[in-house]
Amino acid sequence: MKKLSIILLAIIVISALILGACGGQAPAPAPAPAQTPAPAPTPGQTITPKTQAPAPSPAPAPGEKVKPIVFKLGYDIPPMLPPALGQNWWAEAVTEATEGRVKVEVYPASALVTQQSSLEAIRAGVADMYMMSISSFRKTFPITSIVGLPGVGFPDDTVEANVAHEKTFHEMLAKYPEARAEYDEFGLVFFYIIYSEAYIMSKDKVVRVPADINGMKVGSNGIRMEIVDKLGGASVSDIPPLSYEKLQTGVTEATFACPSAAHDFVLWEVTNHVLDVPFGGGGHPMIVHRATWDKISDHDKGIMIELASEGSRISSKALADLNALAWTEFADFGMITESTAAERALWNAEFVILWDEYLDECVAAGMSRVDAQSLLDWWKSKSDAAWEKRG
Repeated sequence: MKKLSIILLAIIVISALILGACGGQAPAPAPAPAQTPAPAPTPGQTITPKTQAPAPSPAPAPGEKVKPIVFKLGYDIPPMLPPALGQNWWAEAVTEATEGRVKVEVYPASALVTQQSSLEAIRAGVADMYMMSISSFRKTFPITSIVGLPGVGFPDDTVEANVAHEKTFHEMLAKYPEARAEYDEFGLVFFYIIYSEAYIMSKDKVVRVPADINGMKVGSNGIRMEIVDKLGGASVSDIPPLSYEKLQTGVTEATFACPSAAHDFVLWEVTNHVLDVPFGGGGHPMIVHRATWDKISDHDKGIMIELASEGSRISSKALADLNALAWTEFADFGMITESTAAERALWNAEFVILWDEYLDECVAAGMSRVDAQSLLDWWKSKSDAAWEKRG
């Protein structure tokens, strides 16, 4: 009986193999997505990377079911802060407008990767898109770090000024090849988020002129740490979420913060003065993993680019509204130190030193001194016009 069972089992296995062979060959694997150059930019809005590649297959026919291309979008701030609002809206809008062909998944508050690891994460494809801080990677983006240079920043308490800043960034990439080249390894740079100018907030001592920094412990980051050190102060690495405790405990006597962050982290509870001189802001291009970008059809790329303009505007308006509210709160608390023309001239003299160092960095990055000076003058003319319009 046992022998008969073994024979029957063998017959069943052989039959299954024969039926499998008669069923036809397994379908060939789908070809790898073809790469594509970025679509032609809208004037002043987008740039096209230098590297060109064959175009992908056309957009799928209406109603055709396709596996979605998933975009993992990350940023390092809480999801309800103004710069994140437009990105959140954009992610939902893209998924809906492409009928799920492109699905954008949002990872806020460093849930995907941290700001410090964002560049390598994009390069490796761990993240597909990230709100990268230029000031955090000045050595990688020396030319476009002009966005955070003190003395040439834009006002940020009106939506018009924030939109002007955003457009100027895209125009810079289109106008200056060396600036554009800093992003050639990534997909199209079509989404740019503003962060505010920073202002110095002090606890006891009123800061009016550069000499007042001497001997002070000042919380700062990026290029503002260099300002503090040059002026004889002690720079303490600091960001707004940590500023409250440092000011409260005496680790710092002052800190640099944008108005919206001062509001979010109630820094007026531990400071008494804010100087009305801006010390440079932040710029956040949304860098994209090239291989993921190249998978997307031209049709869906166009949708993503078009919606990015509105996403940026949503963030710009939310940030402008919160900055305006913060300045009203500063005034209500009697915190604002209004600088005179002579006092501002002293600060500008210090900023000019930083401008010269910036020009040296541009030259070291391969830009001619003439072109670097042209870029600085052009950018400053745009920011000056925005300040004049604001009044």
